[in-house]
Amino acid sequence: MLSTRLLYIIAVVVAGTVGSLLVMQLWGARSLVWTTPATASLQTKSGWNTLSGRPPVLVGHRGEKAFMPEHSRASYWQAALEGADYIEPDLALTRDGHLVVNHNEWLGENTNVADIPSLSHLRTNKTWLHNGRSISVKNEWFIKDMTLAQIKQLRIRQDPEFAWRPQHFNDMFSVLTFEEYLQLVRNLTIDVGRPFGVIPELKSPKFYNDGRSYPRYFEDRAVLTLSHYEWANVSVEVNRSAHADLKLQPLRALPGGVTLGPAAWQSFDLDTAEYLSAHTSNVPVVALVETLPWAFTPGGLDKLSKFAAIVSPWKDFFVAGAENVLRSINVTWDSEEIESLGGFIPPYKFAAEAHSRNLSISPYTFYDSHQPMAYLCQKDASLGAFCPTDKQAEFFYFFSLGVDYMFVENIVEARLLQEKYANRVGD
Repeated sequence: MLSTRLLYIIAVVVAGTVGSLLVMQLWGARSLVWTTPATASLQTKSGWNTLSGRPPVLVGHRGEKAFMPEHSRASYWQAALEGADYIEPDLALTRDGHLVVNHNEWLGENTNVADIPSLSHLRTNKTWLHNGRSISVKNEWFIKDMTLAQIKQLRIRQDPEFAWRPQHFNDMFSVLTFEEYLQLVRNLTIDVGRPFGVIPELKSPKFYNDGRSYPRYFEDRAVLTLSHYEWANVSVEVNRSAHADLKLQPLRALPGGVTLGPAAWQSFDLDTAEYLSAHTSNVPVVALVETLPWAFTPGGLDKLSKFAAIVSPWKDFFVAGAENVLRSINVTWDSEEIESLGGFIPPYKFAAEAHSRNLSISPYTFYDSHQPMAYLCQKDASLGAFCPTDKQAEFFYFFSLGVDYMFVENIVEARLLQEKYANRVGD
């Protein structure tokens, strides 16, 4: 395992000059309670249209994947050192019941699994349903078919699609368990001197629950683990007897005066989201709604507000609007149903409509500026009354709408734009 000092050096080198200055400030202020130059000024400014009236919360998307292999120990470290408010893991479930952190249900795109001959027999094809849509993936290694011991042989790599990201940290870091992620964030809270939020996403729960002893095995496994690490209170009892094999490590006690950051759940599966909301009442739920047409109506927001605290659409719903985005991903809808729910909310009104129901908004994903922003209007100018032309225009538009959370990559860049906007609206 890499030492804390080496990880710190790696983070400084990769982040560049601006990132380094912020990293050194954070490292040198171990008693700091979240007062980087950006947030110190943000706390004194007015003009934020968020539900809380405070600046949007910045979520490190898979850690800091603009620089480090995603979901690696170094990615999480760098997200913390750059000043993320939350650090995101995606959860999957191994064949032998271990929760591990990985974005996809498969491993070929972001690990060296293809280079390990002893695992070649696990390469296969799978098809499953996700929110009523069929997903087929061929010639891949799936987490649900592998044991933790097999997965621990792997090393994480940058996705080769993004050649501009640093490649020199490939094959250095193993796939983490959810427990290792939680231990890491607890340790970062102590070492960096400020709390960080945890925001796990349960990926494809029905896919992982298939073949288990009962249909909420994945969810309950996650609830029990988050509860053990003191981020969740179990408000409705789960099936503990089915998890007698879950052996979690003793906690490292937090020093006096140190408190953990907040927690939130995420899921595209709204049955799972509702279940998590009911079973951990102190942990708000993020409803991921990209493929659900009804969610972009007044009646849909009414329904979501009964169990979710945060609604998280793909960012182009705020630019091109629901109809254009849904068509672009081949999602159809019943026009009469949508009309009965009040019709599609215009993109520039969606945040305000959510706020009126006490729902926060968390669009995703705001990429590093090396990467295209991926708005429909950049290919067809008619798809959006406003079309961002650069990173600043993009961020300022979303700040003006009053979004409450933002999933970001290159956290330093996002924080500097947040400070620049704060100075602008404070003038």
